[in-house]
Amino acid sequence: MSVAALAAAANFIVERGVSFVADITMVTPPASLPAVDKATPLTGTPATTAPPAKTLSADELTRALERFDEAVYSALQSDSIEVQARYRQSIIELDRAAESFMIQTEAFGQHTYMSVPAALRQHKGDAARWIDLSQDRRRLLREYSETLEHMDGRVNASLDGAFKIWGRVVARQSLVQLNTSLSGLRDSFAGAVRTWSTKPEIFQSLTTAEAAFAKSLLDNARSLRRAESDEWFSAMERDFARLVEVRTALVETHQQLTSIGNGFVTQTIRLLARMPKSVAPAEPATGVTNEPHEARPQQADGGAPPIGEHSLVTKPLASPSLSETNAAAEPAEPTSSNRTLVAWISVIVLAVLLWISIATVRSVVIPVRRLIAASEKIAAGEPDTRVARGGIKELDSLAVAFNNMAERLSRAQAVALDAHHHLEEKVAERTRQLQELAEVDPLTGLPNRRHLFTLLNASIDRASRDGRRVGVLFLDVDNFKNINDSIGHSFGDRVLRAIAQRLQAAAQPAGFAARLGGDEFTIIYEGIGGPDDVHAAGEQIIRAFQSPLDIDGRDLIVGVSVGASIYPEHEQNAEALLIAADTALFHTKSLGRGRVSVFTPDLLKGASNQFRIEQDLRRAIERDEFELFFQPEVGIDDLQTQLVEALLRWRTPDGRYVPPGEFLSVAEQSGLIIEISDWVLRTAVRAASQWHHGSWPQARVAVNVSPRQLLDYRFVDRVRELLAEYDLPARCIEIELTESVLQTGPATIEQLHRLRALGLAIALDDFGTGYSSLSSLERLPLTRVKLDRSLIESIDTNTRSRSIVRAIVEMCNGLGLQVTAEGLERAEQFERLLGCKHLSLQGYLLARPAPMEQVFTAMASAAQRAQELVLLSKTNAVASVIKQLPVAAGRASANK
Repeated sequence: MSVAALAAAANFIVERGVSFVADITMVTPPASLPAVDKATPLTGTPATTAPPAKTLSADELTRALERFDEAVYSALQSDSIEVQARYRQSIIELDRAAESFMIQTEAFGQHTYMSVPAALRQHKGDAARWIDLSQDRRRLLREYSETLEHMDGRVNASLDGAFKIWGRVVARQSLVQLNTSLSGLRDSFAGAVRTWSTKPEIFQSLTTAEAAFAKSLLDNARSLRRAESDEWFSAMERDFARLVEVRTALVETHQQLTSIGNGFVTQTIRLLARMPKSVAPAEPATGVTNEPHEARPQQADGGAPPIGEHSLVTKPLASPSLSETNAAAEPAEPTSSNRTLVAWISVIVLAVLLWISIATVRSVVIPVRRLIAASEKIAAGEPDTRVARGGIKELDSLAVAFNNMAERLSRAQAVALDAHHHLEEKVAERTRQLQELAEVDPLTGLPNRRHLFTLLNASIDRASRDGRRVGVLFLDVDNFKNINDSIGHSFGDRVLRAIAQRLQAAAQPAGFAARLGGDEFTIIYEGIGGPDDVHAAGEQIIRAFQSPLDIDGRDLIVGVSVGASIYPEHEQNAEALLIAADTALFHTKSLGRGRVSVFTPDLLKGASNQFRIEQDLRRAIERDEFELFFQPEVGIDDLQTQLVEALLRWRTPDGRYVPPGEFLSVAEQSGLIIEISDWVLRTAVRAASQWHHGSWPQARVAVNVSPRQLLDYRFVDRVRELLAEYDLPARCIEIELTESVLQTGPATIEQLHRLRALGLAIALDDFGTGYSSLSSLERLPLTRVKLDRSLIESIDTNTRSRSIVRAIVEMCNGLGLQVTAEGLERAEQFERLLGCKHLSLQGYLLARPAPMEQVFTAMASAAQRAQELVLLSKTNAVASVIKQLPVAAGRASANK
């Protein structure tokens, strides 16, 4: 380009003409310059010396803009205080640099940069909007993730609360399907976050997963509402609707982020492109010499030439006349020879320039193309590719380095290929071993749980095609835990191996055995008949274990319990068949071990009902649906209430009270009784404290305690803490328990002694039934005995019951124990107990259980009712005497 410009300038000079010829000579100036008179000009000497020229620079603004962009990128990634502070500081620096730059442009008279402040303001506004959108995206991602976690937690809570039968979870298929679709939605979201993009297929995966979850939720709506409640299902619907809203907003936000981000980067490039590299100001006016034909040489930067030992000056060839001077102002006519010379020079320069350009392009483009082609071949798997040398020196060196790299890559690929072959062989061997481990139980050599499902599904498929049945026997070893605890786990493992061999031999040739885990085994029979055949097969398995096992020279007899199910009568798939057989096994153990039970729908119904009650109990604890009612116990001596018994009631959301007999056994089995009993104890202590510090200072409350609470070593400390918290004397609380506590061992009796040492009264409930014995009166630190209602039921109709009750009352009086007769419902029962001393009465005849706010009314009503019954019994006695008098008088007169 420079050569072309030079040729054009030469052509211009020729066209315009040349008005002077400069003779450049080296002149040595004098040692000192004489004073110059204003009227006498000096030839070749400038009248004034111009200062060095300054340039308009945008370096400071460019650096400030770069720092601002870096701060913006940091603020996009994090919203920490440090990053935000750096972002605000970069704005201040950018404003300061822009202000300084505009001051320079005004000083230089450059008006082409007046739009820079407006562009910077727009740039900062786009940056702020970009950062806000980035924060919105983080917020939406967090909200989407939290909503997913809420839904997952709700589903997992339902699965964790699923009914368990001997370690196996029985959950509805609808809940399992919903959990599976929710896991898919969570995985799709995680994938979309990892590979976030505006490509439609990224969002298509998330949308598809949401559609699958919505379908699962809709298909199983009825089952989920029935199993988990309408409130649970509505919460899932609300959370899923929020997921869809957040995902839509997330997509829109990210698209806006992409659009604004592209615009921001483009605007940065445009701003940097508009910045001046180096702009000189307009040359100020300077003084001129009086000699019109002398010219001032200029420095490269436009300033005046320096005066030194050697200065460049122009010397006129002759002193022209006035007419010549006027003629010089006219452009000279170019001669033909000059034009021809300049034209040839221009042609030669352009030809040289063209040749240089072509040679340069070829020396760069051809080697680069060879390098690109070789790189593509290597990338395609051709490591033997080499690049021909040539081109400029740098590209030739690059070709040599590329060939060396290709050589090393070829050798490395050969080594890697060899190692890959060895690795494939090892992987194949390990895969075979893992496949065997994945299908076979390592202890017994039987198919494991995973392989069992594969085999059972295959058996079901064959039976479905052939119209046959498949029998499933689910069994476990009776009291196997005692073997591990007494002899050791290693011996127990040998026992399991012997059991597996016995089962495999008993199952052949009609079936096969598998181990589920622990001491649980399964036997599958294909082509089985009806329930009788399955029951007979189970009996055969039980008989097979009547002969002892030989374990290390020791004869060991073990028993098994069996539960059975049949395809297709009972269930249609492998998992459901195993659950049905497990349910039958649970029923077998409830009846007694060493027998066979075949599944019936009623068994699963009972298990489902128990599972439903357990789930409802868990929700009842969360919703605080329990209430305490109090029933007075009236003393027969003074007909006054001496004590009230706290009775638990469960009020369902529909207002119905569930009797304790329907849920306490389920609470015991599930372990919820601990939490429920703790609530009962706290509520009873709080009620007793209110009465004691209020209108009933002698208040006493009896609280029923579960044996499982007494097994907790922290129970006594818990009672002590509650008494201290509510400032209640220990004598105000009486602990009621049943004789089943004797089965829990001496540790429980020690707990009772500690409670008695605190000052609490202890009552033995349901005395006269179950495990009742006179030894319990001696072993337990009792203060009261409560006669079971079964003894009071027939006291007015059975003379033996009346005699037993009176004997127990007199015995307890002799032992210093208080006695309560519970279950009093008829006036005749009351009348038979009037002769007893130091006896308390409790039953619907005197008062029904009442809530806390109605206790005093119930106590007054009980006292009044007792007085009425006393008067009624006396009236009945007098009437009976009067009724017998005439009969006696008649007999006397007749005798006379």
